[in-house]
Amino acid sequence: MIQTVIISGGTSGIGLAAAEILAGEGIRPILLGRNEERGKAAQDKVPGSLYIPCDVTKKEDCERAVKAASSIGNIKGLVLSAGIYTEGLLENTTDEEIQKLFETNVFGAMKLTREAIPFLRSAKGSIVAVASDAAMRGNVQCSLYGATKGALTSFIRSLALEMAVDGIRANVVSPGDIDTPLLDRQLKEYGGNKEEMREWYPLDRIGKAAEVGEVIAFLLSEKASFITGAIVPVDGGLTDW
Repeated sequence: MIQTVIISGGTSGIGLAAAEILAGEGIRPILLGRNEERGKAAQDKVPGSLYIPCDVTKKEDCERAVKAASSIGNIKGLVLSAGIYTEGLLENTTDEEIQKLFETNVFGAMKLTREAIPFLRSAKGSIVAVASDAAMRGNVQCSLYGATKGALTSFIRSLALEMAVDGIRANVVSPGDIDTPLLDRQLKEYGGNKEEMREWYPLDRIGKAAEVGEVIAFLLSEKASFITGAIVPVDGGLTDW
């Protein structure tokens, strides 16, 4: 039977890197994303993958994506990698910005997970959410973003207890700065550069998407069969300063 893993935000960055690694292990990645052009390019890049247009903030999109994935094979895993980033002082933040960030980073993860649980239960599957170092410590001008990633982390840790009776594991990876298109957009909009970022890290560099992808693949696998409710930093020592 074909084993599938659903990856929200699977068309770029960490999600796409995880998909490539999983495909190499014989898993069929189901790539979810809003941008169809980017989705088709990702599908062409990852052997055996399938792109499904999906906006995780919409219940009907989540239902359709999970149903399509289940028609292909057993849903063995769910990777929650869809997310948006913003910086700014809270006093300058609008209600619309607050709603938008929580809709994607938190509520979207909850909606997609809710739809996938019945299928994960039958396969005794695994969930991995992509949070951030901002969920583990305070970051300047990131109170809103950090709040969403903190909420995501708390959600997954509680879900791990809730789903343990069904044999479903749920864990969090918490990356630092990773060389992805999202980081490129962040630097373009808010300033700074990768060389400057490098100096913040004990390992003297920022991370690669594949380095996070490898940890995601491990947590999804049977090699991590006794790990649930964990937060795994993939941050080059950043939060250990």
